[in-house]
Amino acid sequence: MEEQTELQKRDVLRLSNEETNRITRECIQSALVVLMSEKPFDKITVTEIVKKSGVSRTAFYRNFSSKEDILSNLSDQILGGITEMVLTAIQDVNPWKLYRDMFQLIQEQPKDFEVLLKAGLLQNEYVNVSAYLDKRYAGFPPMTRYAVLGWWGALHNILQDWYLRGMKESIEEMADFCCRIFENITEAGIQEPQPTKENRS
Repeated sequence: MEEQTELQKRDVLRLSNEETNRITRECIQSALVVLMSEKPFDKITVTEIVKKSGVSRTAFYRNFSSKEDILSNLSDQILGGITEMVLTAIQDVNPWKLYRDMFQLIQEQPKDFEVLLKAGLLQNEYVNVSAYLDKRYAGFPPMTRYAVLGWWGALHNILQDWYLRGMKESIEEMADFCCRIFENITEAGIQEPQPTKENRS
């Protein structure tokens, strides 16, 4: 049986132009992520992406200028989500639910997370948290910026290791753990620290 394309999986019928364009973009992005789990990014061609996604070449170039453009777009989506999560954690008096939900999402959708890991999407050169913050949040206070960088780097490693080791600890245990180790990071992001007597001299 022939493998379904990303577009066929969505069974698109009588959608508005806006909705059709959104689904087309999502199918193209999904196709690239799947292909990246199978081979290096520089070996993937637009023809393969078009075939995997099930959209026409015209539709591809109507939405993206190149495969690098797709990855850049995915990067902004991922990093936008990351930034919103860390700001929520910084501002929320109880970020425990946020952490629990993140671990629960991986636990409930392990195949999706595995594809992201195999594709190396979160470590890809186009996914650069520091550059993203410079581009989208230039007005961030320095300590908030460092909080985002530190939070994401540490959390990414924890999520990945927890998954690769078989998700043995409960999501509640992991949420408790993250609340403990990220407490200082989130507090540091709220405001600039005041100089102490030791470092004033």
